[in-house]
Amino acid sequence: MLNPGEKAYCQALLALKSKSYRLAAEEFEKAAPHFKNDREFNLIMETNRVLVAVKKKIAAQESDTIEVEEILPYG
Repeated sequence: MLNPGEKAYCQALLALKSKSYRLAAEEFEKAAPHFKNDREFNLIMETNRVLVAVKKKIAAQESDTIEVEEILPYG
């Protein structure tokens, strides 16, 4: 039987496998108190956190670009 931290870590890894990065971030946060001193866990969690931040920034820029492209052709 897995404890709640281990279960959250496994759920985070499964979310990463299916490219559900935001869900993985949520699960990593749940697992974090149980893996404070685990360097591998912290590396994976922080890497995912950076990936989510970059994806949010790209999405915001793309939505800004789309609005500009739609406005320009109509004057």
